Amino acid sequence: MKVFSQDWAHAYHLAINANPKYAATSPNWEWGKLAMVLREATDSRAVLLDLFRGDCRGVSSVTAETATAEAAFVIEGSEAIWREVLEGRLAPLMGLMTGRLKLSKGSLARLMPYTTAAAELVNSARQVPSEF
Repeated sequence: MKVFSQDWAHAYHLAINANPKYAATSPNWEWGKLAMVLREATDSRAVLLDLFRGDCRGVSSVTAETATAEAAFVIEGSEAIWREVLEGRLAPLMGLMTGRLKLSKGSLARLMPYTTAAAELVNSARQVPSEF
């Protein structure tokens, strides 16, 4: 499935909710939606995750503009960087701290307590067949 497509988003939603470690590491998340945006010169796409207290209420494939408008937190990266993240070679927090991923909306301080939950979101994504 093409990464961040609607089919991929649906499978990701199911994978997140099937991951008990994600639920266990994010019972206090009430900060709003999270967007993952892939930005390239000729291709921008995004997924919008509706996360609340350890539950994923939905994942939608949206435009980068919609993601930015609707999400409380927006994480952006190139195709190469998202590939590293989804293959488990780059932790999201490390990507943000080194500037390889960009937090274009939201507070890094608010995300810091959820580094384990972020790792579990990546583990869930790794369960979804992904092609770039």
